[in-house]
Amino acid sequence: MKRLSLYIIAASSLMLHSCTGDWLNLNPSTSVTSEQAVSTLNDAQTALNGIYRLAASHSYYGDNYLYYADCRGEDVQARISKGAGRRVSPYYEFNVTADDAFNVTRVWNQPYIVIHQANSLIEKIDAGKVITDNTTELNRIKAEALSMRGLALFHLTQLFGMPYTLNNGSSLGVAIETTTTPPTHQPTRNTVAECYAQVIKDMEQALPHLSNSKHDGYQNSWSVKALLSRIYLNMNNNAQALKYAKEVINNGGIYTLFTHDEYPRVWGKDFNSESLFEFYYTLSEPAGGSGGEGAPMVYADNTKDWNNLVLTKAFLDLLNEDPKDVRHTLTRLPEKPTEDVEPIQSAGHPKYLIKYPGKTGDVTTGNPQDNDICVIRLSEVYLNAAEAAFKLGNSEEALTYLNAIVTRSNPEKSVAASQLTLERILQERRRELVGEGQAFFDYLRNGKSVSRIGGWHLPTLSVQAATITPSDPRVVLPIPQAEIDANPNMIQNP
Repeated sequence: MKRLSLYIIAASSLMLHSCTGDWLNLNPSTSVTSEQAVSTLNDAQTALNGIYRLAASHSYYGDNYLYYADCRGEDVQARISKGAGRRVSPYYEFNVTADDAFNVTRVWNQPYIVIHQANSLIEKIDAGKVITDNTTELNRIKAEALSMRGLALFHLTQLFGMPYTLNNGSSLGVAIETTTTPPTHQPTRNTVAECYAQVIKDMEQALPHLSNSKHDGYQNSWSVKALLSRIYLNMNNNAQALKYAKEVINNGGIYTLFTHDEYPRVWGKDFNSESLFEFYYTLSEPAGGSGGEGAPMVYADNTKDWNNLVLTKAFLDLLNEDPKDVRHTLTRLPEKPTEDVEPIQSAGHPKYLIKYPGKTGDVTTGNPQDNDICVIRLSEVYLNAAEAAFKLGNSEEALTYLNAIVTRSNPEKSVAASQLTLERILQERRRELVGEGQAFFDYLRNGKSVSRIGGWHLPTLSVQAATITPSDPRVVLPIPQAEIDANPNMIQNP
């Protein structure tokens, strides 16, 4: 197994950097690699590893970006302990403020740090600074940097820009950065449509030079095609979404769906058969950084008081429609009493999601701190294909892709042609992808409101965030106040 090596670029300080006056407040020693730092192919690979590590860090995929969309949906909810809100509560309650360093400022900064580091590496390669005869490998390195730049811009646009499908992307997104810039740079916001166009340009420009082989811990052609299926689906460009999804599904056996029998045992194991792109972590280098307070711990059971999110009654009711569904094995009652937890103690039996048990694959012996984080896996691609095909009127094709997931979950069940609806496909996405960072965006692109009424939800949600429509200004995060104060060109979200 190939593992990433750290690229030392003062990453620890970057992870904690907040913007205090200049664009990202980055100085040349931390925002770009030095002229001497990248001159050989090995240097370029080391720089690329650093880009991956920054993307896997706290405030990006090592933390907020994984759980953001789930705790804004209907299937998981914030755990409130002894009357005090847990750290995910601002997302869950839709009351995030522009001066929230943990949930806004760092979440804005970290992907831009990834973008700036990618720009630096790409520019050095294009300028001929890397001396090598192996142009194939150098082109691969540049392609992976492009794909990571595109992915970071996509994630920023999702969190800080309104849904593309609301108005064909005419609302404001984020600032597109494709070159390294000085600290005094004051960018303007591009539209959501412009951001998506740049994301697709980066991804599709990268494709011809990426590896077609399994490339654990790195982007390859299959992971980028899978991500393009997700990106195009969120644009309602279903023809392109289906095209890329089908290419990934027909990958020649490099990636395969979990079987029904292995499904309960694969979670937490490194680079499983469905993992198209995965960030690798260890106990010495956990998700969330040295403190280890990363995304997997947000979902862990409450044995060590890590947990911030529990499954909702609405989700469990949906799952309970089929008592034989194998995905019941990914829910777990808490091991210790929950008298300190409100309001769910009145319901009696809150359950936790155990998709992140740690590398042993066993929630009782594992440690979520070393659980890898999968950015996209094959099951999602099948569901992308089902949704896109259905919207294109290809019901037979949609049914084939949907039933690949349904029958895997319970071999005795399948969806009949007469039962095929968009709602049925979206229900299957809820069952299969819970805890994987997609739920809220599924609602938004389909123009559906999120409803969190009754069950175990907080009473305050009846006023504040019980129902959220796709046009509600709160569906996006505010631009960090420090950016607004420092940059007169930066327009705040409503």
